Amino acid sequence: MNIKYLTVITILFLCCIFGFEEISYSLNKVSKDDISELKILKYLPKDNKTLFISNTKSSKITNFIRKSFETKNQDELLMIKESILAYLGIDLGTNKLEDIYNDELAITTYDNKEKDMDDALIIFKIKENKNIDDILNLTNKIDVPDKLIKIFRENKLNYLKYIYRTNDNYIITSSNKTLILDALESINFDKNIEKKYISLKEVLNNFKNEHNIFFTNNFKTNDLLNNKNYPLKKEDYLVNLFHFKDTNLILKSYLINKNRSSDIISYKNIDKVNLLDKKNYQISIYNNLLDSNEYLDNIEINNFEKDFIKEINNKLKQNILFLSSDTNWLLIYDKNNFSIERIKLLADFNKNSIENNNNIYTIYSKDVLKKEENIIKQTNYKNIFLVETDNLNFISNTLINEEDIDLISNEFFGLRGDRHAKYFLNKKINLKTPYSSHNNNVSYLENINYIFKNVINVSIMEFKAIIKQSIPETAPIYYAETNLKIFNN
Repeated sequence: MNIKYLTVITILFLCCIFGFEEISYSLNKVSKDDISELKILKYLPKDNKTLFISNTKSSKITNFIRKSFETKNQDELLMIKESILAYLGIDLGTNKLEDIYNDELAITTYDNKEKDMDDALIIFKIKENKNIDDILNLTNKIDVPDKLIKIFRENKLNYLKYIYRTNDNYIITSSNKTLILDALESINFDKNIEKKYISLKEVLNNFKNEHNIFFTNNFKTNDLLNNKNYPLKKEDYLVNLFHFKDTNLILKSYLINKNRSSDIISYKNIDKVNLLDKKNYQISIYNNLLDSNEYLDNIEINNFEKDFIKEINNKLKQNILFLSSDTNWLLIYDKNNFSIERIKLLADFNKNSIENNNNIYTIYSKDVLKKEENIIKQTNYKNIFLVETDNLNFISNTLINEEDIDLISNEFFGLRGDRHAKYFLNKKINLKTPYSSHNNNVSYLENINYIFKNVINVSIMEFKAIIKQSIPETAPIYYAETNLKIFNN
């Protein structure tokens, strides 16, 4: 594992711990605790690699954990939290976190090219009667307000090297002294604060009812966004919202840039798209399958079927709906765009057709005899079925019933939308169950499991993504929703 990820992973999981809160609000409700108005924002320096902001109340964190998780899992989460705090160099002693923390938190990370580890800056508010000594629990008292203090623990690990307490009771601590100085310098430019944070404020204004928001411009592990067809720019970043539903973590991700920062509400209807949930398809992909061929490896079908699907995709390029459940698969597309007679792999197959309710049903079959080492063997090819309706072709490895034809037809036209819409990129993916879901689009998941493998095992239960772009947009609209299971028990 790349050790440079260790800091980000540790901080990220700390974010998750602070994010223990049930989904109980929506974009339409007014929140009493507006995250865009937090005073902690004035201390944020620019050019951060990642940023996490939270105003979740500590009492909600504690109550949710006690209510939702078994005792064994509660103990495991507590152990992870204590391990992370120990790694950071925070020692609460006999104090409890909820007695110190005052419901405002910001965590940022920065590239450090000179070291193997990323740098981090952590800012949080403490209650009026608390100070640095309550956080570090050192033998000698070091708390002095408005003074940069170096943290030293003899023979102990402390990733955080410097700490500062402001007069308004914010703790600013970091692995790099310069980051604290930059944070303090931020508040001295009052005239430029609005200009400096305008895009961040605009985004936060659209999520006033959210309490945990994570920003990142790391797209290296996201297969859908790290793509040569739509190269991303420096100002592009992901806004991630996460909550717990039951005991699963729900992560919602939105691609934002300076041109779309004030238009986040345009995502409101996109994130409600459900792809054929009634039929419980494990894999559903709409549009070009070329960069989705990896998902075919998770389906128990033979090489002929995989080659058959790829041949259709190579000829059509777009506007295909691919569905799969267990060993069954189904391809749907506009029949006017492509004739199945052009498929070379079916050239020597037998063909038999029958009509019913204005639909034409066709089966393609092939059995041949082969000679291997003077032994005659029968080779059976998987049957291919075609159903032709007025507008669509349905191709599959199993016979389709008419009820599914109506359901899937409606789904296809809903996904396609206006046939005259000039989307040169319009892709939708839904992957269910761990076997069909990949970690490729969720940053650091494998590394998180590596670090905490003896305690938890985070797995993807469902992954949804919508990515679309039209002329003259310079960046695609991207929304993803990931359902993560933390404990297997």
